[in-house]
Amino acid sequence: IIRRMQNEGHSIGIHSYSHKYYEVYASLDSFKNDVDSMRSYLEGIIGYKPTLYRFPGGSGNKVTNVDIRDCIAYLDSKDIRYYDWNVSSGDATTNAYSSDELVENVMKDVLKYKTSVVLLHDADSKEATVEALPKLIEALQAASVEILPITDNTPLIQTVKAV
Repeated sequence: IIRRMQNEGHSIGIHSYSHKYYEVYASLDSFKNDVDSMRSYLEGIIGYKPTLYRFPGGSGNKVTNVDIRDCIAYLDSKDIRYYDWNVSSGDATTNAYSSDELVENVMKDVLKYKTSVVLLHDADSKEATVEALPKLIEALQAASVEILPITDNTPLIQTVKAV
């Protein structure tokens, strides 16, 4: 799947090796290990070290036991840029939304920004998200929204910024 994503022109970034908040954010060393493990794993598949990252729970999460700015400094030391989102579909915390509601959630916010980064999930339990995608793409295209991968030219969307 990752190779197919790469071949189709999608950006490949690091999210988490374990996605277990209590492990990822237990300490700075735990965070580093999670990032490095996933980066190495992806490098073995795509042939280069990814330079994009999204914090599990976002950079403004309330579950970390380590100062998120220390995590950001580590990412900076590895030339990894992190992105948060400024538009949420609502699929992160619940499966209660229908596909139409997910589309509505995105569309009510996506036009507020010159650059929107939309939070969507692809877990097995996210059937409504999968069902929403064709409708969402059509709605975005009808609104003349350009759908692009994140690249070095994409403006940073970050909740917490390093000092």
